[in-house]
Amino acid sequence: MKLATVVTAMTLAYWGLLFTLTHIPATQIPELGASDKLLHFVAYFVLAVGVGAHLLVTKRWNRFTLSIAMLVLMVFAGFDELTQLLVGRTAEWKDWGADLIGIIAGTISFAVLINLLQRQKTIQALLEPETLTSFTGDPNQDITNE
Repeated sequence: MKLATVVTAMTLAYWGLLFTLTHIPATQIPELGASDKLLHFVAYFVLAVGVGAHLLVTKRWNRFTLSIAMLVLMVFAGFDELTQLLVGRTAEWKDWGADLIGIIAGTISFAVLINLLQRQKTIQALLEPETLTSFTGDPNQDITNE
């Protein structure tokens, strides 16, 4: 498998898991001992970083696609919040606000990290097929070595 396939699969799996977990009926949610708003922030921060990583490894990383991705995540967060009503949970503006802050913070954090790595030429080296060859022997070879 290629790096782009792995990153994309992991991001989609996390996105699906996030949607599933946010739709567990209220009576079945265990107490996690953390602020609800902090959980919203962290969940969407991680999702935004995953989407950023997907854009990077699929060579779609630019301001336009990043802006569109943020918009999609923001709309999804609202949809996610509203559909929780269907399973006996509440939809709160503050939860959606925490989601949005997480999306913005995750996107900006990832963009700053990539910018710093690009300045050091580290990110180009990581994405070059020659670098992947050192891990797999062949840039087109399945990384599971099957």
